[in-house]
Amino acid sequence: MLNLIKKTVLTLLLIAKAFCGNCQNEPLNYSPKQLQEDYSIFRKALETTYPSLYRFTDSLIMSKYLDDNFKSLNQPESGIEFYKLIATTCAKINDEHLIPTPSKDYYRSLENKHHYFPFSLKIIDRRFYVLTTAQSNNAIPVGSEILSINGRSVEEILNILLPTIPSDGYIQTFNIRHLEDYSMTEEENLFDLNYPIFIADTDSYRIEFIDVADQSKKKTTTVAGLDYKSYKKFFYSRNKLEAPLAFKYLKKNVAYLRISSFLKWHRARFKQDFYTLYDSVFKELNVKHTENLILDLRNNEGGDGTGEKLLTYLLTKPYKHFESTEVKFAGYAPVADYLENDKDLFFADSLVYKTNTGMYRFKKAYMPLLDEQQPDINHYKGKLYVLINGASGSMATVVASFLKGNGRGIFIGEEGGGTMEGNTSHQSARLVLPNSKIRIAIPLIKTTNAVAFTKGRGVEPGYHVTPKIDDILKGIDTELNFALSLIPSKR
Repeated sequence: MLNLIKKTVLTLLLIAKAFCGNCQNEPLNYSPKQLQEDYSIFRKALETTYPSLYRFTDSLIMSKYLDDNFKSLNQPESGIEFYKLIATTCAKINDEHLIPTPSKDYYRSLENKHHYFPFSLKIIDRRFYVLTTAQSNNAIPVGSEILSINGRSVEEILNILLPTIPSDGYIQTFNIRHLEDYSMTEEENLFDLNYPIFIADTDSYRIEFIDVADQSKKKTTTVAGLDYKSYKKFFYSRNKLEAPLAFKYLKKNVAYLRISSFLKWHRARFKQDFYTLYDSVFKELNVKHTENLILDLRNNEGGDGTGEKLLTYLLTKPYKHFESTEVKFAGYAPVADYLENDKDLFFADSLVYKTNTGMYRFKKAYMPLLDEQQPDINHYKGKLYVLINGASGSMATVVASFLKGNGRGIFIGEEGGGTMEGNTSHQSARLVLPNSKIRIAIPLIKTTNAVAFTKGRGVEPGYHVTPKIDDILKGIDTELNFALSLIPSKR
């Protein structure tokens, strides 16, 4: 789900390129009346259509926050300044699926700009390291630590950018990983997208750094930004799209299953049928009496119900999946007039019943995951090791949460990117604000998982393992190696 929404960014850029010759850039300013109208529609959507507005923030605090934002719109603003307010509001709500996108005119305005950052980053303990570079002169060697960009320290930059990223609950690992190349299925990373919007739209970057080859002193250099065409070439050179499911034996009694997404388009690209593959993989594990399985969910941004199907092969006892599934409205969305997909969103009265909280819950007949779930006949009974990180989001979090909640598996890495209690996703309303043309994907179905959880927190690993930049550059997989080192001790 999250990947499909974020991939619209690339679509908007391609549309911009196709039509740029026949359009104007976004208006310099919108009037207070226009801004307030847009914000009121946005707020109405949050309050009448989105089911999780107060899931992680007290209603009085959130209402005051929205009131104050509305009152601040008392003078003309550019579209991108208004977008910053919309984006920070979305992030404040703490939901990774509530995703804003600037107007198409904003992307058209980038056609001739050279503002993309010419490096990819690895962030370790809130420190920036150069992972790849687009600079042919190697102005900053790979592995060097960046200390500041255009006069702002790395800590300042993090304090500005992290609160702009929609993420579940109170999890910070998700925000950190999304400033990197966090998934092979993405088209940009959020450092590249958000630095020009929230910090400075610049055509050059003055960078203070510590050279990996000479760490005795700080150095400073200025590098040019990349235009969109150069940026995309650089991006694809550093990110390789591979088949979403990979399975192999690392040792005689140790199997490795990597699933990098649960996305339908990703499976189709590589002609992988997960249902057939699951059956094949787990039959082989059982036939060979494989004692240990390492499941790698790192950088898996989620997808569809193939993740829920995977659970039936990994859990060994009957289990309950959802405690509840709720929507905010029945019938058509109250803000249907402002939705691109207004006619596609309709919750019939026969599907739901109204609760005393004013929410609408799905009936069991229309939501099979409310019933007890049974393990597959070929489910795996051996020892399970699960690799996770902050970019393990959405459906990957669902898989990790049920494994953790049912005491299945040893977890290695860092806190997962989604909350264990459940997410808000499945279907989304595509809201378009009438004046600024800002788009917001608003998820519609609030799920509560039938597992014990800590409010606002993700799956915590039993072993926190953080790679070092030297190991990453050498191709050493720190978390995987740690899992392999544990296996002999767990016999």
